[in-house]
Amino acid sequence: MKRQSRHLRSRSMHRDNKFLLLLHNISLGRLFFSGSVLYLLLVVVLVNHLSLLPSLNNIHISIDKTLHELAADNKHKEGASACLLVNDENPRLPEWIAYHYHTLPLRSLTVAVDPLSRSSPLGILRRWNDTGLMEMQLWNDDDYLYEIAANGAEKKRIEVTPDVHGHRMRQNHFINKCMLDFKRRNKQWVLLIDVDEYITFNRIDDNNQEPDFPVEKAPDGIPTLMDWTWDSSEGVIEGWIDTLSSPTKVATGSLVSMPMQIQPGGVVTDSTGDSYYLRDDRAVRDLDALDQPPEPMPILKYVMADSDDKLCGEIFNDVYDEKWDESWVCFEVDWEAPENEQKKTNIFHGGYVVEDLQQRKYFLEKEQALWPKRLAVEDAKDARERLPRVDERKTILDVVKEESNRHGYETMGPCIMMPRLRYGSFEVQPEAATVVTPGEIDPKNFVTLRYRWHGAKGVYVYGKTMIDVSQIPTEELQVEAENVHAPLCHYCPRQEWYYSPQYVTSLFRVNHYLDSFEAYTYRKDIRVELRQSVDRYNTLAKEGNHSMDTEGSHWLQEFVQDMGSENAKMLLAGVGSFPRLDWSLSKILWGK
Repeated sequence: MKRQSRHLRSRSMHRDNKFLLLLHNISLGRLFFSGSVLYLLLVVVLVNHLSLLPSLNNIHISIDKTLHELAADNKHKEGASACLLVNDENPRLPEWIAYHYHTLPLRSLTVAVDPLSRSSPLGILRRWNDTGLMEMQLWNDDDYLYEIAANGAEKKRIEVTPDVHGHRMRQNHFINKCMLDFKRRNKQWVLLIDVDEYITFNRIDDNNQEPDFPVEKAPDGIPTLMDWTWDSSEGVIEGWIDTLSSPTKVATGSLVSMPMQIQPGGVVTDSTGDSYYLRDDRAVRDLDALDQPPEPMPILKYVMADSDDKLCGEIFNDVYDEKWDESWVCFEVDWEAPENEQKKTNIFHGGYVVEDLQQRKYFLEKEQALWPKRLAVEDAKDARERLPRVDERKTILDVVKEESNRHGYETMGPCIMMPRLRYGSFEVQPEAATVVTPGEIDPKNFVTLRYRWHGAKGVYVYGKTMIDVSQIPTEELQVEAENVHAPLCHYCPRQEWYYSPQYVTSLFRVNHYLDSFEAYTYRKDIRVELRQSVDRYNTLAKEGNHSMDTEGSHWLQEFVQDMGSENAKMLLAGVGSFPRLDWSLSKILWGK
């Protein structure tokens, strides 16, 4: 230590450095320790308090008159909001924001960053925030991973485990807290999709194979299959046929029908030549569903079947075991009752009564009472035929408003369910109409223009939603969401792997882009083994290379025309570029 002090003193005298003269009695060890503490404090402040407040915005962008005029005009027009949970998504984010700004139109966005992310979207969000075109928020865990204590004032931090279950929990809490924030800010429609997903009109493509429109009843001579399930591993459908004596359980032969025809109201044919009509069980059940229990009995809410086929839910008015209201219970149910009974099963559907093995009765809450009303098949077909072409400049919200006025709001909201369509890895040369400002904005960097080959329509399970939060009670948003596909069980129809939003009757869909292998493996999230698997990528790519869109997209060209070339270039900077990221940065920023 004496040698170090003498060395410092010698250097300070030699250089006549007044700053070092003040430090000549401080050891290098203490100086290093102090600097490290200061650095860590700065990191903590940056991580825990990242926001888009002007005081933190050190990037000053020169905004020209065009953007000022657009921003002023936007204040007088209705716009949508969105919630995004991201993880190393900076290469995709510029396109996602610009696309939805133009087509939705997106005007408010809240982004949360996964702690495993090695990069921050702050710079991208600042660019948009400075223009005044959109309201941007950047959240960290403290903004949404909490629950309100019983006294209604204190917040209790929610701990998330570093596994897939924890990842799902993080998603569910973020979705509802984000929607709650938008509700408090008097917003209306909130889009809930991922950064590799893009909402679009579900236009009928006469040049591309589509599922048949469902029929309301079985064609003559074709038996009706009830309570059917699709076993994709065996290639058969199991269900019940209502015969004169009693319901009979049957299994089809191997199906020869395309998977896209497996839908409620569809007709399928097996390898023996037998055809079956797949009844829309939900629609039929709803006709007889009760609003209240027919007699005093416990009520089950948030009902689900667990992995052991037990029926679970929150119980109210437990006259059997006197459990507290909202207690979580599970019990065994005989899903296949004796043949001499008229009802062959305990019906797992809201508004019905079920019995456990002790023959104790429970009433399943009619959760579907507030689900959007189904359009008749012909009305849905007419609505799809009215959908605008890509060059008509109509937005998603324009169509929501028009169809709500035509058929009633209850047919659209408050939860719009949208099927998804997977896009694979086959690339196409962007059309001439999409090439703008050559050398500056390359359309090949945009997944919405680069990839037009997609999977078979109507077979991608689980959809996504857009929700009118102005119609959702606050208490529904103060708890964890059900899941990312149907967040609110009282407003969004349940989704099963074989019972997703019907493709042919949906006005909107969500395009899900696989992108290149480089892009697929770029994100290092909790599912890292799947994200780094070549076999997994090739399987998904094959599923997404069924047929090609015959209708191009002009959104980029129109976006550049509206914004001006220089402004568009600024807002789209970095799109499609995947710089190398180091895990050590994640460790520094997030401690992971």
